[in-house]
Amino acid sequence: MSAPTEEVTLSAECTLARQPDYLDLHADCRQTEDVPMPHARGILLVHRCRCTCHRRGGDPA
Repeated sequence: MSAPTEEVTLSAECTLARQPDYLDLHADCRQTEDVPMPHARGILLVHRCRCTCHRRGGDPA
């Protein structure tokens, strides 16, 4: 049995920035922190971008 893999969530900007002509789009990513659903614990409306261009704290690198 293989180990479960964790899905990496990327913003639209960071996904497009993987293309050679769009590398500068990493700076336009605004999805730097999780957005929780109001009045609900553990449910997120928007996940933080998990791109390696961002620091763990959520600040762009």
